[in-house]
Amino acid sequence: MSADKNNLFPVFFKLEELRVLIIGAGEIGYEKLNTVLNNSPAANITVAASFIKKEVRELAFQHKHVQLIQTSYYAELLDNSDLIIAAVNDVELAERIRKDAKQKGKLLNAADKPSLCDFYLGSVITKGDVKIAISTNGKSPTLARRLKEFFNEVLPEEIESLTNNLNTIRNNIQSGLKERIKKLNEITASLVEDNE
Repeated sequence: MSADKNNLFPVFFKLEELRVLIIGAGEIGYEKLNTVLNNSPAANITVAASFIKKEVRELAFQHKHVQLIQTSYYAELLDNSDLIIAAVNDVELAERIRKDAKQKGKLLNAADKPSLCDFYLGSVITKGDVKIAISTNGKSPTLARRLKEFFNEVLPEEIESLTNNLNTIRNNIQSGLKERIKKLNEITASLVEDNE
């Protein structure tokens, strides 16, 4: 692995088909819940915390796929999740969650603790169906935010129309190609039969 480049593998998850657990419902938990819902409004999310901030409750109330569990952390909370976000301001607790997640084969993001993370939540730009994620390998969230602002400004809103138009062209080319191949197969099959 090269130390001078970002070796992270970019992935886009279908969170409406996965189960997300956010541990912590204070300011960090609220920020992470907001981030996930802004990108995947139909995500299946459980938020578990001994204290649940009012804004977290309000946000959860607006999304039917968000469940709140008021409890202290225990390892079995991880059992019914695919992705875990430790949104806690407690290094020892984050390390414990990391250890439990590893034992259970779960992927973990630990807020503001890159060394404990299996994945990062990057800065994201969304324009219709076009989504761009930016990672600085956990080194500079400020730079990621600046790049997000830049791309938000330079990518026109019309990019959604362009995406739709290109998809239509792609589908037309594919369906036309399928028909041509089918006809060509019929013609060549008859030639093969004539030569036998």
